[in-house]
Amino acid sequence: MDDLEIRRRIMSDPKQKEADTPLSAEQTEANAKFIDDILKLDNQIEQAMHVEVPDDLADRILFNQSAEVEATPFTRKAMKRTMALAASVAFAAGLLVGQINWTPLVVSPAYASLADTAVQHVLDESPFIDPLDEQVSSYQINMKLKPFDYAFNQNFPYHVYYLNHCGFGSANAMHMVFQGEKGRVTLFVTGIDSANAKSFQKQGMSGAITPLNGASMILVGEDGEDVAKIAEKLAPIIKPIS
Repeated sequence: MDDLEIRRRIMSDPKQKEADTPLSAEQTEANAKFIDDILKLDNQIEQAMHVEVPDDLADRILFNQSAEVEATPFTRKAMKRTMALAASVAFAAGLLVGQINWTPLVVSPAYASLADTAVQHVLDESPFIDPLDEQVSSYQINMKLKPFDYAFNQNFPYHVYYLNHCGFGSANAMHMVFQGEKGRVTLFVTGIDSANAKSFQKQGMSGAITPLNGASMILVGEDGEDVAKIAEKLAPIIKPIS
C-alpha cells in the first residue's frame, strides 16, 4: 500500500487506523506524524462543536416570537392610520392650494409675498454667494433677462458679483448681486406682476419693489442702503424687448 492510499484512509477515518493491519505495518515516520496532526484537528473540531446553550434560550425564543406576533397587527394598523392621515392632509392642502390660485380673498397681498420671498431667498443663499465675484458683464445680464422679455438698454451701472436664474416662490427669477453704496444689493426680476412701487423693511434688510409691465423688479440691500434710489436709477434703463 503506497503513502497516498495510507493518507486517503487516514483522512476518511483517522480513528480506525488500528483496524487495518497492512496500514499499521507500512506506516512511516512521516505518515505517523500526519496521523497525529489529523487526530488533533479532529479533536479540535469536536470540541468546537460543543457549545454551551443558555438555560433560558428556549424561553427567550418563545418570548420573541410571541412579541412579534403581537406587534405585527398593531404596526399595520398604525401604518394604515398614518397613511389615512397623510391622505387627509394632502387633500386639505390641495383644497388650500386651489383657493390660493383661484380665490382672490385667500391670496396674500402681492407686495408682502414678493418681499418675503426675496428676503428669504437672500438669507438662504448669501453664505454661498457672498464669497463670489464672477465679474458679470452687461451682455451676460441681458442674456439672463431674455426669458423675461426685458433688457437693460445701456451698461449696468454697478459692479456685478453674481448672476443666475433661480426659483422664486411659484415662479422663476433672474437673480443678481451687485455692489451698492453701503454693501451688496440683490436684484430679482420675476414674471410676477405688481401694481405699484413700494419700499419695505424686513429682517434687518431694506427692500424696494418696482412694477414692470407684467413683471416686477425687487431689490434687497443691507439696512440703511437706499435701495429706492437704486431702483429709480435702474427703472428707466430696463425695457421690454420689442
